[in-house]
Amino acid sequence: MKLALIVALGGPLVVAVLSERTRIEFKPYMDKADSQMLARAVSEDRLPAGAGLAPVIRPWDGKGLHEIHGGLIHDWIGSVFVPNGTAAGAVAVLQDVDRYKEIYAPACLASRLVSRDGNRLKASMRVVKKKVIEVVLDTEYDVEYKRFPNGRWQVWSRSTRIAEIEGAGTRSEKASPPDTGWGFLWRLNTYWQIEEREGGVYMECRAISLTRDIPIGLAWIVKPMVTSLPRESLAATLEDTRRAVAARPKA
Repeated sequence: MKLALIVALGGPLVVAVLSERTRIEFKPYMDKADSQMLARAVSEDRLPAGAGLAPVIRPWDGKGLHEIHGGLIHDWIGSVFVPNGTAAGAVAVLQDVDRYKEIYAPACLASRLVSRDGNRLKASMRVVKKKVIEVVLDTEYDVEYKRFPNGRWQVWSRSTRIAEIEGAGTRSEKASPPDTGWGFLWRLNTYWQIEEREGGVYMECRAISLTRDIPIGLAWIVKPMVTSLPRESLAATLEDTRRAVAARPKA
C-alpha cells in the first residue's frame, strides 16, 4: 500500500508530533530503567530459566506496554545462549557497527561508526520498519560499553536522533524533522547484558522504545506498527546477533 494513499485516507490524523509533555513523562521511566540495569549487572542472579538457543522474549514487568500522554512506552527483554561463544566475541559483534548492514539485514539498510573514544561510540544507521506499511528511518545513537568486576558486560545505547525519510532511495529523498511524521519510533534505548558461562555466552537485551499513541479510527494502520513490531524487532535482533557471535572464529 502506498503511503500517499494512506495519507489521503487518513489525512492529518496520521501525523504525530512528539510533545514536550510526552518527553517529560518518558524521562523518569528511563531513569528508573538505568537504576534497574545497574542493579542487574551486579546481581548474583544466574541465567534465567528458559534461556536457550532460540531467543526468549518477555515483557520486562509482565506488561510490556505503558501509556503516557500522547505516547506509548514499549519495554521488552529477550535472552539467548550461544554455545561455544565468548563474551569478547559478543562485544566484538556489537562494536562492529560498520557491518550492521550485513549482520542485521534486511532491517538495517546502512550503518556507520561515526566516532569512538575508548568504550564510548557514536553510530548511525538507516533502518526500515515494515508492518502493514513501510517506514524508513535515519537513526543516531550514543553507546557506552561497561565492564563490571564480576566479568559481566553491559552495553547502553541511547537514540539521539530519529528522522523519518520520505522517498528513501529516490532523487526526491527528504528527511522529516526529528520527532515528527508518522511517530512509529521516537526513541529507542537498549541495554545489552553479556555473561560468559561454562559452554558458551549468555546475551540479554532490554529494548525500551517510545512511539505515538493509537488514534481512534486508524488502529488498522498504527496498531500493528506500535504494538507487535517492537517485540518482533527485538527477537530478530537477538537472533541475528546470536548467529553473528556463533559464526566468529574460535580463538
